[in-house]
Amino acid sequence: MRNPLLPIAALAALVILVCEGFFGIFSRWSDPSRSPSHYVHYVENGDCWMRLRVDDIPEARKNTLRATATVLEVADSTGAVHPCQGKILLYFEKSCAVRAGDELVVLAAPRLPNGADNPHQFDYRRHLRRKGILRTAYIPSAAYRVIAHSDKGLKAKTTVLRQRLIEVIHFSSLSPSQQGIAEALILGWRGDLDAETQSQFRTAGITHLLCVSGLHVGIVALIIGWCLGFLSNRRTMRIVKGSVQIAAIWLFVVVTGMAPSTMRAGLMFSLIVIGQMFFSRPPTLNAIAASALILLAVNPLMLFEVGFQLSYCAVIAIVVLVRPLEELMPLPDGESRVGQLIFGLLKKIRTLLCVSLVAQLATTPLTLFYFHSFPPYFLVANMIIIPFATLLLGSILLMIAVSWWPLAFKAAGWVASALLSATEYITSTVSSWPNALIENIYFDGPMLVISAAIVLTAGWLLLKPRWSTAAIALATTLILVLYARTVDARCAVQRHCDIYNVGNRTAIEFFIGKESILLCDSATAANPQSIDYKTANNLVWHKAKRTHILALDTTYEDANIIIKDRFVGFDGKSMRIVDRSNCTQRSLHRVKLDYLLLRESPYVTIEELKQQYDFDSLIYVNSDL
Repeated sequence: MRNPLLPIAALAALVILVCEGFFGIFSRWSDPSRSPSHYVHYVENGDCWMRLRVDDIPEARKNTLRATATVLEVADSTGAVHPCQGKILLYFEKSCAVRAGDELVVLAAPRLPNGADNPHQFDYRRHLRRKGILRTAYIPSAAYRVIAHSDKGLKAKTTVLRQRLIEVIHFSSLSPSQQGIAEALILGWRGDLDAETQSQFRTAGITHLLCVSGLHVGIVALIIGWCLGFLSNRRTMRIVKGSVQIAAIWLFVVVTGMAPSTMRAGLMFSLIVIGQMFFSRPPTLNAIAASALILLAVNPLMLFEVGFQLSYCAVIAIVVLVRPLEELMPLPDGESRVGQLIFGLLKKIRTLLCVSLVAQLATTPLTLFYFHSFPPYFLVANMIIIPFATLLLGSILLMIAVSWWPLAFKAAGWVASALLSATEYITSTVSSWPNALIENIYFDGPMLVISAAIVLTAGWLLLKPRWSTAAIALATTLILVLYARTVDARCAVQRHCDIYNVGNRTAIEFFIGKESILLCDSATAANPQSIDYKTANNLVWHKAKRTHILALDTTYEDANIIIKDRFVGFDGKSMRIVDRSNCTQRSLHRVKLDYLLLRESPYVTIEELKQQYDFDSLIYVNSDL
């Protein structure tokens, strides 16, 4: 008989974890800089000497090596040395030879990470702060010295183990692209994953395969459970089986470097397995809620991590909705042995279909809100790839396990290579289909809330089919459509301009309805993709498509805008762009302007500008003035 208190307990745990998440962010320890021993209190402007320890395997970037380090000591301008704590993100020169566990003395100038300097730009500073990283620093090859190396501590030992497993994969017969996929699958290491492979997986809608999380931990638990399937269903045997599964889960977590996403999944599945060990009808929702509560008690800011939100939305949806959805597609058991095999296979396909569909739809509102893209062929890719994932994970783990035996290592590598080749082929095929990834989708906060309400109502309708619930779902959908139409109508008549902060460059975006004109310096005009990181999201939020890219010296005129001799007339406003090339130009009379924009630090004073121009607003477009 089902325990009637389980839903109540699950709801109570959910309320507690939400309250813990929201109120915990104001706790003292959620802000690393509040600690008096944090290094930010001793770092001054300019270079300073620091002693630190490299925590992670340095990741190769285009021109640098990136690694997280813990600051141990800082020497201030007076020469006094202060014991410190806190994380810092280091970018080493590509020629530097550093490894995890190295203790370094460096001369560096820690600086604040880049924030959201432009409208709707990703706030990298806030992203790092939530990870406990408050500063970044560039380390040239001549500005550091290795003074010690330590492999003590669980974190250090797991990092060393992870590095050795990466070396084992490099020593295998896998191609470079296959090695990158294998490392991402098993270790969560994406340093060797090329951009093309990542793009194909994203377009096919299976990026989650490259991020070690609930899927991978669940597969490990599933493999162990399948291997111990001969044990009976008595409580004693369930405890033995569950203990082995939990041990395997946390061994996998340790091997993957104890990344936050893996530890989150490990805790979640461990609690689920514990429920299966002691209950014939395990309280899975309670286990999921308890794992979230524990994680938020440790780090309340985890509530705002995209991975945390996506993983719990997907898992809760799978646990609650897969079985009711399967009941809508009934299949017989089959009378003959052949019929049982056929219908058994069809039931597994049905389960996989329901799991993929439910997980994707439950996370779609968050995916649209954070990434503004949607892979329409996700169901096809997941239906094919997810069964492959179990075989892939098993073959790569087997290859690593028999790496001491050359013949078996070669054979296992051949099997893993064949499976990875099939995965690459499927992924590249799906990603090459027309409109395989719909990008630049406008999706704001109200849309997220309304869509979440639609998903919840649709889920409740699946659990309790009622006309009133269906009416609420339809009404909520209508609200979303009306809101989207309102946003669309507003963007269709917009007329404004945004001046971007793009360092020593110049970029001004003029929005005219759903079109835009980018006025920029010649270098940016030749390579507009170089500033996409700072400007692309702004186009999405204005539902605009960039139709023209014009250099500053361009002469252009249409019904909406006039650009000539560094003068711009737009929407009844006038703007003059002044730099070193035209700051000495003089006119016979004082020019009336709405905006005067200065770039390239022109050699002119404010008084001289006032003599030449009668302006309402003065705008500086770079920070060296």
